[in-house]
Amino acid sequence: MTEDELARHVECMRQDGFAILPNILTERECDAAHDALDRLEPDRAQGSCECLFNKDRAFERIYQVPDLLKFIRYFLGADALLSSMHGSILAPGVGGGALHADGAITGHNRDASLAPADAGFRITSHVVALNCIVCISEFTDQNGATELVPGSHLHPTLDRPADAEVRAKPAVAERGSVVVFNANTWHGPSKNRSDLPRYAVLNPWRRYWTRCEYELARVVAPEVLARAGEEGQVIFGIGACPPYLEIWQWDRNSGRPK
Repeated sequence: MTEDELARHVECMRQDGFAILPNILTERECDAAHDALDRLEPDRAQGSCECLFNKDRAFERIYQVPDLLKFIRYFLGADALLSSMHGSILAPGVGGGALHADGAITGHNRDASLAPADAGFRITSHVVALNCIVCISEFTDQNGATELVPGSHLHPTLDRPADAEVRAKPAVAERGSVVVFNANTWHGPSKNRSDLPRYAVLNPWRRYWTRCEYELARVVAPEVLARAGEEGQVIFGIGACPPYLEIWQWDRNSGRPK
């Protein structure tokens, strides 16, 4: 990604609340992820499609692509944390509606977390979290591409923007692209009107000082963490793991007792 390309994507994020980064994964990498999702899907109810980095090495590549990390860290900082990684296979005839903003469960868009002093306004001045949708299939206006509402990341309150359904547009993207959007941006899957399932991998990212969907420092398999090298220590939040002992007994660098 050139500096000019980065600047264009940054401007899209600021204006629209999302950007589409092309050519993040290769065709071969998409094929490997597609095959892995097919293998894992039958056991979805038992969590097979959660924390995918532990399930198949094809998914480890996603958090190792320099251009994607560079873009994420531009908004969330050098110590941005991976929050989760799960698979999405949208079958023909499924999808549509259900526009929402992320962060309503563990993030900053929780209704219960709005303090009286907030006067009903959510955080829109800074990007607190991003979601990344890796397009393992091409995303088209017919196969269930995620719909995004441009500018809705600046909507000041937690309620749905009045014209969200009218303004929503599909994130049409080539295979191997990543759709990155502000957690505040209203979005949802469109209906898959094609004859084939649509494949994707979702991986949200958070600021270091916020609560993630998973405490990945305890979830990530040791061999996966080892393969991720020094970057993995940051991405999986090893140093962000809160102590469960008194501080003198705790090694913050390893995220474990001394």
